[in-house]
Amino acid sequence: MKKFTKQQIIASMAIVLLVIVAAVTGIYYNQSVTVQNNVVQIQKPSLVNNELTYSGKDGVTALALLQENATIETSGTGEMAYVTTINGVAANPKNQYWQLFLNDKSASVGAGSLVTKSTDTITWKLSSF
Repeated sequence: MKKFTKQQIIASMAIVLLVIVAAVTGIYYNQSVTVQNNVVQIQKPSLVNNELTYSGKDGVTALALLQENATIETSGTGEMAYVTTINGVAANPKNQYWQLFLNDKSASVGAGSLVTKSTDTITWKLSSF
């Protein structure tokens, strides 16, 4: 039976702890976690068919979470922010807008005013009018 040094045991425990923390973080933020060659990669949600979905977080606005999960452009700030671009996909102001959904229902307030809970699902869809 091979004996391990104290340093090897500590290094192994650190790697296991890192993988666990990364997995929990990925689950909490609805992000994909990949481990390859002891390297942890966390991917943020990406646009699929001009739609972006991620989990809410207790006490954090939908706008702040969108800024954490995507590259965005807005007109206005804070409670008056109007999202115009998500991850390089701009809404055509003549006939499109980024629509915010909370738990599969159209949000009744703007992203800067919508305070989320960890049980919420936030979705942005490029919609037409």
